[in-house]
Parts: sequence; structure tokens; C-alpha cells
Amino acid sequence: MTTTSLTEIERALRAEMVLCGRLLYERGLIVAGDGNLSARLPDGTILMTPAGLAKGMLTTDDLVVVDRDGRLIRGETNRQPSSERYLHLFVYQHRPDIMACVHAHPPTAVGATLAGVSLAEPLLPEAQIALGPIPTAPYALTGTIEMGAAIAPFVADHEAILLAYHGALTYGATLMQAFHRMEQVEHCARILLAAHLFGGARPLPPERLAELAEVRQAFRASGRV
Repeated sequence: MTTTSLTEIERALRAEMVLCGRLLYERGLIVAGDGNLSARLPDGTILMTPAGLAKGMLTTDDLVVVDRDGRLIRGETNRQPSSERYLHLFVYQHRPDIMACVHAHPPTAVGATLAGVSLAEPLLPEAQIALGPIPTAPYALTGTIEMGAAIAPFVADHEAILLAYHGALTYGATLMQAFHRMEQVEHCARILLAAHLFGGARPLPPERLAELAEVRQAFRASGRV
């Protein structure tokens, strides 16, 4: 792959990352300087949002590039990579198929973790196919490698994880896919909240859940989800 093509790929990823940051902000999934996004570049380095800046107002020049250990290797002199980069790096280290990660603070979903309500129970057919059960990782101090250890049991078999008392992490083959998964996490949480207000959610029969699990497995194997 030529230097020109690598530059073109990075330029496109930068534009997509800025777009996803703005969409996260506009949909209320992050506020102020919350959240972070990353994407794997062809040479194995990681394009990432910087620390401290509002992700809904970024420019392509604000983004930084880190190596596989999280060390800054490219970026403006006044920009530093996200303090939560180790969360992203853990996913890339354990899921070579994953090319992009999104970490946000979807309010209803985070509220569920505060209340001890799980989103792992498969209640919505569409969510069961697109996301599967959404587990909740135990609390870990933000900006530390402890965050990687917290999600370790779930990374291999899930593409959406709630982070107790904190936020959510989604990932996928593209930034837009990871963003859409974050939208779905919050959408599921809102529907579950509505169900609780109406008196409680009624699960599907076990045989129907088994059907949905088979569909998800087939879709996941073919790369459709």
C-alpha cells in the first residue's frame, strides 16, 4: 500500500470520526468533553480523539495518532490522546477484527447501571439480533488500565458493553457501525425504562429467544451485524 493511499484512508477516517463525534453530541449521548472515539489505521497505529475537547466540535486537525501502547506519535503540540485510550487499546489487542471503538455516556443506559438494572436480558428482538445481550462491566477507575481488566470477560463475545457508573463502549468494523451500536444501546435502555413505567417487561418465550440467538449467530458470522 502506497503512502498516498494510506494518507487517503486516514483523511477519510478523520472526517468520519469528526462526523461521529458531532452525531454523538447532537443525540445527547455525550456532553462537553465527554467520550472518545478511535479507529485502527492500516499500519496498526490508532487514530483517536484528544483529551479535554468537546467531541461535538472537533476538526480533523484536532485528532491524534498513538501507537499500540498508547504513546502519542502524531498530533498538534497542544493535543494529548484521551486518558481512556487503554480501554480502546484493550479491545484492539483482543479483537483483531475490530477497526473502531466509541465510548460515550448514554444517559438512560448509564442510569440503568446506577440502579442496578441489567440490559443483558434479551427482551427486544431487533436488539437481540443487532447487539445480543448487553453486559455490564464492573466499575473501574477512568483513565487506568483497570478499565481493560473490567471489560475482559466480555470483549470476545460482545460488541456493546455497559460500564457501571460510567458509560458504554461499542465497537465494530467501522466508526459508523460502532456509533450506530451506541445509539442502539441507548434506544434499548429507553424502551426498557418505558416498559418498567408501564408495569414491567415481559420476556419472550425461551424458544423464541433461541431462534433469535441463532439468527444473531448467523448474521455475526457473515459480518451483517
